[in-house]
This record gives sequence, C-alpha cells and structure tokens, in this order.
Amino acid sequence: MSEGVLPDSAQLLTTLGSWTPRATDLLSNEGNILHAVALSAILWPRFIEFEEHVIRADRFDLENFRQWQESTGHKRQAIESVLNHVHIYDLLPSNDEAPLEAYEYLAQVLLRTWKAALGEQHPTRQFQFHYATEPDDYGPTVYVWQTPSGVPA
Repeated sequence: MSEGVLPDSAQLLTTLGSWTPRATDLLSNEGNILHAVALSAILWPRFIEFEEHVIRADRFDLENFRQWQESTGHKRQAIESVLNHVHIYDLLPSNDEAPLEAYEYLAQVLLRTWKAALGEQHPTRQFQFHYATEPDDYGPTVYVWQTPSGVPA
C-alpha cells in the first residue's frame, strides 16, 4: 500500500468480519474506553526533545538512548529512526486471518497522525517519514527522524 488514498475502512471492517461496516456502531457496542485511550496514545504520542533529538516519550529511556548513541556513532537520524519506529504487528495480538491490507491501513493512518502530531508539538523542526511493509520489513512499519536541517539553529 502506498502513501496515497487510504482504502475504505467500512470495506476493511466487513473483510475482518464485523457485523457492521460503521466504526461508530462497532465501537459503541463492542469497544471500551481503555482500548480507545491506548489507541489514541499510539496515534498521537507525545514526542520529547532531548539533546537535539526528538523521541517518543513512551520510548525514551536514558540508558537505552546512550547505548544507541554509542552503537550508531552518535548519528541523530539513526537513533531517532530506531527509537521512533513502530511495527504494526507488535501492537496487536497475532491474527493469521487478518489480511495484510488491514495492518497496512493502520500503518498509513499512524503515519498521517504522527505527521500532524509532530507538526503541532515541534513546529520549528523538519522530519522525514518512512513507511515499509513486507517483504522489506517485519510487516507494515512506520519510521520518523529529523532531517539533517531539522534542528533549529
């Protein structure tokens, strides 16, 4: 799936076996607030600044950050790419019956929401976004890092 137009979510819900193609009906009958808040934290994470790096707050750990600095030769883009990537397969329990298209849809939505979140939270910085999927990566995956000119002077 390219970064173009998203597929119809109603069709995906039907493909996944939903009794309704309407997301609002499905959520009001089967959803819960715990999962809705968890999903919103994934779709709109808080990104923090640390030593000119922009990293997802939920992924920041100082010791891990220092290890990545050492292993990458202090390359900001490499560090941010590793700490800010998400494999969609890692977010949900395994479901061999779900089509790849459904996971790709989630990744494309995530890519769009992260662009908006970073634009709002760090408006003076510039970011590069990368989307990969099978067979090039472990399922649909979203990466983000600052461009070389992304750090304000």
